[in-house]
Amino acid sequence: MKKIIFILCFGSCVLFGKISNILVTPEALNDVLLIDVRTKEEFKSFHIAGALNIPITTENGYNANFLNELEDLNIDKGKKIAVICRSGARSSAAAKLLDKNGYKDVVNLKGGVERLAKEYNYKFIKE
Repeated sequence: MKKIIFILCFGSCVLFGKISNILVTPEALNDVLLIDVRTKEEFKSFHIAGALNIPITTENGYNANFLNELEDLNIDKGKKIAVICRSGARSSAAAKLLDKNGYKDVVNLKGGVERLAKEYNYKFIKE
């Protein structure tokens, strides 16, 4: 049942969301609130300095508390938010979900941390 809800939620976000999709570069990380939607384990293994970790998925599927966790941070919905994951799929869904819920300036960073590592040899933080 959780998988069905996950698919429906992301499917509707994909059909109706209006966000910016840009290829991730180190420059794209400047002057944004960066939200990393990878799992807590992925984030702990390595992440971008200053990124907030709010997983869009859990080991059981969609994270039903994703929006609540974000709203608990009291982020101005007009602030520029960039969303990143491993490759760009989860961040795309999360960005569309944010857009659908009133966040005004949302960017999906296509290519994710994989692209940063491969194309730019980006230096991540490791815990």
